[in-house]
Amino acid sequence: MLERQQSTQEQARQVMADGGVVIYWRPGCPFCERLDSKLGELGDHATWVNIWEDPQAEEHVKSLNNGNAVVPTLDTGDVHFVVADVKSRNQAAQLIRNAMEGAVQ
Repeated sequence: MLERQQSTQEQARQVMADGGVVIYWRPGCPFCERLDSKLGELGDHATWVNIWEDPQAEEHVKSLNNGNAVVPTLDTGDVHFVVADVKSRNQAAQLIRNAMEGAVQ
C-alpha cells in the first residue's frame, strides 16, 4: 500500500505554505487504503506523510484531532479533516484538484 513518494513534516509545512495538500497516514490503516484507492493517480499530487516514521507529523496530527493520532488526516494549512467516508474522500479529491489548478496559474 501507498507506493507514493513519502515526505517529512518539515516538507509538509512548505507544501501547505505553497497551497498544496498533505495527507497523513500510517501502514495498516484501512481508511488510508480506501483513500489511496479512491484517489488513484490524483493522489500523486498530494504530499503523503507516514506518522509512524515522523514523530513531528504524529504530533501535528494529534494537534489537529484533539490529541488523537487519527489517520488519514488531510491538511491544507487552512482546512483539515479526517478522511473517513465517501463524502470526505470526495472532498479530498476536490481539494487536490483545486491545488493542482492553483499551481498551474
